[in-house]
Amino acid sequence: MDTIQFENEEIIEVVNSEAETESPSCSEESESCYQHLRQTGLQICTEDYPGQFNFDFFLDSTEISKKHWMYSAVFNKVYIDMNRVLPIQFQWKFDDIGLLGLKTLQIRALPIFANSEFQQLSIKRCPIHIMQDKLCDRKKLEHILWCEQSDAIYEQNHMSQKHSVIAIVHNSVPCSDFKTYNVLYKFMCKSSCSMSLSRRPIYVIFTLETLHGQVLGRKKISVKVCSCPRRDMLKEEEIEKKRINGVKAFNKRTTLIEDSEIPEKIPKTNSDNTEEKIYELPTLPIRGKHLYLSTLELLHGHFLGSAVREDRLIDSHPLISMLSDLISQVKSENNNHNNKADLENQLTQTN
Repeated sequence: MDTIQFENEEIIEVVNSEAETESPSCSEESESCYQHLRQTGLQICTEDYPGQFNFDFFLDSTEISKKHWMYSAVFNKVYIDMNRVLPIQFQWKFDDIGLLGLKTLQIRALPIFANSEFQQLSIKRCPIHIMQDKLCDRKKLEHILWCEQSDAIYEQNHMSQKHSVIAIVHNSVPCSDFKTYNVLYKFMCKSSCSMSLSRRPIYVIFTLETLHGQVLGRKKISVKVCSCPRRDMLKEEEIEKKRINGVKAFNKRTTLIEDSEIPEKIPKTNSDNTEEKIYELPTLPIRGKHLYLSTLELLHGHFLGSAVREDRLIDSHPLISMLSDLISQVKSENNNHNNKADLENQLTQTN
């Protein structure tokens, strides 16, 4: 087995044509040698990296189901229902890899939190969904991302505890200079699960690797697992559209202010100023002294508060004073009536 070192010091092993096909399992010595190159370690790289072989992936828009999954080009984001199949077509330049003698490659899918403050945490399923699938293969029970390939390998990094799933790329003759390989995935928890994703956005990072875990290419995509993919996608795109339009409008206003003098405010004429016009209230008969008093107190509180807020206390003083006098008058009548009634009761008791 030989090695090739590229200009960016990336090391790739080359399998001699007479050597046997590499096995997916590595010895302990190999594990220690390549641990620092693994995509699932403590430090996760999220930058897209096509690499020497132009690694990329595509989603077939003709297969999009309005009920199952949607793709937003605005966010490079997939909206998908739980336990639904997401078909992904991977592609890389086949001839270059063939020249290196790499007979077998693998594609790793690693879900991580999008926000850097949570990226050190591992993502696993919530206890509720684990209990629902307790009879399935225990190797993938805690994995939020499942691969439909029969020989998929479910890994958990012993240092970072991060879960990933590996699809072994079986050797086949490509139809062109680029090799394509289709993989089907399922997400087994929702973004709203409180003891799993907890509504935190996530990426899924796909890496093309050698069987020792050396990264040859990397691409990521945002994912939201939800019950109504189409509704959530349209809602988030509409919010983003409004945000962009708001930023553009703000920048435009700022540019106009900087490029021109601020025009002086033109005072309103009396004919246009409805606040200076005098209006008369129609006669409003009110039955009952209690309701009459409540109405006066309500008007008095409203006009007084409005005058204070608008700094028009002097202009509104006559109206407020009138209401205050009417309230005092009604309360005085009530007091006189109550005093008279008390006096009559005392006289009655004396007799």
